[in-house]
Amino acid sequence: MSIVIYGGHDRMERIYIDEAKKVGLKAKVYTYGRNDIRKSIGKSDGILIFTDTISHKVASTISKEAKKKNIPIIVCHNSSKTSYKNTIKEFVS
Repeated sequence: MSIVIYGGHDRMERIYIDEAKKVGLKAKVYTYGRNDIRKSIGKSDGILIFTDTISHKVASTISKEAKKKNIPIIVCHNSSKTSYKNTIKEFVS
């Protein structure tokens, strides 16, 4: 199962990927807004948005694109390691 993560902190990118692997997920991380959101979503099985580090406009655009492709979205308001670990468990269960 693959997920795409938007937002978060650059220095945490490796942690996000490693923690996802521990629960059987493959993660792509974009810690900044992208112009080609459709392309970055690809054929992922889920999307995680960290709202504390991404603009409202980008989050809205991601949500609209995900809804078009019927991809589940989980929104997390904090990009800390503990919060992330608890949130990705929702994709597995």
